[in-house]
Amino acid sequence: MENEEDISTIECCSSNVTFSVDDSDYTGTILNIGRYGVSVSVDGKLLLPKGKKIHMTFDDKSKKDVKSAEVAWSDLSGFGAKFI
Repeated sequence: MENEEDISTIECCSSNVTFSVDDSDYTGTILNIGRYGVSVSVDGKLLLPKGKKIHMTFDDKSKKDVKSAEVAWSDLSGFGAKFI
């Protein structure tokens, strides 16, 4: 089943991520990340509209990776976004 394979690629972590919305930068903590998207916890009250395009910067010890994403859901605790 395709969904079972997708679930197995999801990783739990608590790495920091920086993301840009329009001309503002924010930081958050990655809760889960997979091939198709990410869920991020944020401090403060940041509500992002569904469909909003954002740019996410993932810092790894060996490289810096920037991905574009689209907000899939958002609430006062954070948001989920799918990579585009």
